[in-house]
Amino acid sequence: MSLLQFEDDIMPFTFADVLILRYLLGTVDGNQTVKDFNSINISSSLNWSFKSQVTKFTKRFYKDRYRDADTTWIKKLAADNNINVKLKLQSLSKLL
Repeated sequence: MSLLQFEDDIMPFTFADVLILRYLLGTVDGNQTVKDFNSINISSSLNWSFKSQVTKFTKRFYKDRYRDADTTWIKKLAADNNINVKLKLQSLSKLL
């Protein structure tokens, strides 16, 4: 079964989501995040745009609110770790 056919209450993270979360938590900086994205993207031949992946991340957790649990989760993560997600995503977007 592919992730495109995944039917469950839980929406899995893409590798881009994981990289963005790692950046938001401060494990790595923006430059390393972009470098890692490009490395994975090239080696997996996905031909994704990191800019579009950041947009999808923002939509998933803040704009479309496809799942209220995702919005609640990211807000708790941000509060617990004192993260200004909007500011960090803006900074990351400037590198793209």
